[in-house]
Amino acid sequence: MNKGAYYVHQRLKDELIRYLISQYLGNSEVLIKACEEQMEQPGNLWTRPYIESSPAYESVPFGIEKAGIPEKVKFFFLRMIQNDLGVYERPFKHQVEALENACMGRDIFVSTGTGSGKTECFMWPMVAKLVAEAMEGKHWNDERAVRIIIMYPMNALVADQVGRLRKMIGDPDRRFSSLFKELICGARRPQFGMYTGRTPYAGKAQDSRQNKALAKSLGQLLPDENNKDYYDLLLKTGKIPSKVNLKAFVEGLNHDVHNTDPEDAELITRFEMQKTT
Repeated sequence: MNKGAYYVHQRLKDELIRYLISQYLGNSEVLIKACEEQMEQPGNLWTRPYIESSPAYESVPFGIEKAGIPEKVKFFFLRMIQNDLGVYERPFKHQVEALENACMGRDIFVSTGTGSGKTECFMWPMVAKLVAEAMEGKHWNDERAVRIIIMYPMNALVADQVGRLRKMIGDPDRRFSSLFKELICGARRPQFGMYTGRTPYAGKAQDSRQNKALAKSLGQLLPDENNKDYYDLLLKTGKIPSKVNLKAFVEGLNHDVHNTDPEDAELITRFEMQKTT
């Protein structure tokens, strides 16, 4: 038997009425008879359900292949699809349009529902900009600088989205880095960091106490034989900082040193970001 939304609503309503009768009306037939009819009427205790259906967004088969973007960028994105790096064979139409317009230097505004892939609408243009700039050789290896800033209204959004960056640009298998260097000869890998009020740590100078506290916190994320399954889950969901050797970074913090490996995708502390960029 198909038990849909109407069935669930009925069960919830009936359970609520039964609970109120048993808790507050007891065995009084007079009270039950007086109240039961009123409780069964919509608008008194409960209301009829509202069903909201999510719109179906139009997908474009081979959307990246058909997109009006520079050929070098397109080739890079097609390789990202092959390497499962957050680009899809059947993207939504608005994702392709956002990428095309961004590549043409236009400002874009995306307003779509929850689960419609808005993140890709700015992350794909971000990657496209990095790729195009590196391919054109615009000071990519000569000068270190902040190339892109993504601004969020809340720290919670930043913490969620940094996980997406870890899986795309800082994937544990270093597929993005390998692809970037393979297609853009001599280019160094792009790096990112989360710079908010919660970024370790406040102040104008390093603090030994805070370094050791951060080392202890990060040390709990290091894999060992007792937490391998949990570590793999955290790694898969983008919860582990994208360091080539997180253990070496932790050991450096214990000696008040922020050791940034050239192959690190992620910069963790504000001092590391200030020094590196």
